[in-house]
Amino acid sequence: MDKGKECKHGLKQGCVYCHAPSATPAARPPSKRPSRSSRLSEQMNDRMTNLKKRLRQIRGEK
Repeated sequence: MDKGKECKHGLKQGCVYCHAPSATPAARPPSKRPSRSSRLSEQMNDRMTNLKKRLRQIRGEK
């Protein structure tokens, strides 16, 4: 995008997202929290781990 034109976000001088050097794709700020699917996946993993642990306790296994 040309620096003389408005960026797609409506800023006359452009913004970091539109005018960042293409060599640095990591210029975008990281997301603040994990995505919904990864959070649900982590919760499911925790629940399954706890259930398996409890089942081993009930069966008397180590």
